[in-house]
Amino acid sequence: MAKRSKTTKAASSDGNPERILIKRYGNRRLYNTETSGYVNYQDLIKLIRAGHDVQVIDSRTKADVTKAVLMQVILEEEKNQSVLPVSFLFQLIRSQETAVQDFFKNYLSSSFEAYLKTKEEFDRRFRGFLQMGSTSPQLWEKLVPGAEAVKEFWGLSNKEEESDKKEEE
Repeated sequence: MAKRSKTTKAASSDGNPERILIKRYGNRRLYNTETSGYVNYQDLIKLIRAGHDVQVIDSRTKADVTKAVLMQVILEEEKNQSVLPVSFLFQLIRSQETAVQDFFKNYLSSSFEAYLKTKEEFDRRFRGFLQMGSTSPQLWEKLVPGAEAVKEFWGLSNKEEESDKKEEE
C-alpha cells in the first residue's frame, strides 16, 4: 500500500494544493517519495494520466526541475507514438526564438484548452442525445433518419416487438 504522507503543500498552477514529490538524483534516477521507490518515465506518465500532479526536485541543489523532466517525458512518449509531424519539428527549430515562445505560451496552450472544453461539451451533449433516444424512441425515430434501419441492424427492433407482444399477452 502506498504511503500518502510526503506530498508538497505548495499550490500548483491548476490550484491543486498537493503534489507528489519526486526527487531526481545525479544519475538521473527519479525517486517517488510517496511510495519510497524509484520510478521511470512510464511510471510518471501513469501518475499524471491518473490525475496526479508531480513536482520534481533535484536532490542535490533542491532546484525545481519539473519542467525539464516533463519535457523529457513528452520526448520519450514521442519516441513511442509519433504525435508531432517531422515538418512541424523542422519549422519549430527554424523559427525565431520569440516566435516559438509566443506560439507555445499563447496559441498552443489556449488551443488545447479550447479543444478539451469542446470535446467535453460534445461528449456531454452526445450522452444526453443517447439518453433521450432511449427514453423516447418515437422522438428518436423522427429526429434520426433511418433510425429503424439502425435498430434492425443491431437487432433492437425485433427485441422490442417481442417484448411488446409479451406485454400484450
